[in-house]
Amino acid sequence: MKNGRLLFSLLAAAVLTIPLQALAQPGGGSANVELTAKRDTSQGPSTGVAGKWIAKEGDNDLKLDIKVDGSKLSGTIENTQFPGPIAFKDGKVEGNTIAFSYMRSVGGQEMPISWTGTLSGDELKLKRSVGGGMPGGAR
Repeated sequence: MKNGRLLFSLLAAAVLTIPLQALAQPGGGSANVELTAKRDTSQGPSTGVAGKWIAKEGDNDLKLDIKVDGSKLSGTIENTQFPGPIAFKDGKVEGNTIAFSYMRSVGGQEMPISWTGTLSGDELKLKRSVGGGMPGGAR
């Protein structure tokens, strides 16, 4: 019985992380989602995948600051719903394709979040997948 209540509490906490506005958006608010990031040119021009990017998920902004050193990708992601940048782990670049991950605490549990992306001009097509298959728009 205690384990059932714990599971319910974790699921409830995860569901509460979904912005209500995002539920109305196709693909918004889901743990596994595809987004398109646009290059932020306010800091000047940049080339390749390196630079600042902004993706919309419902009314929420996801801001990426990407750095590239050879085949290594580093940087941060910031979700305006959960302020504060999170550093990438295991980032890599292969041609126009990127991949990175990080851990996010949801309901007191650590959950891996993985991203892949493909650069196409000034757009970065991104796919997010959340480990464990739990619901929520956690970053």
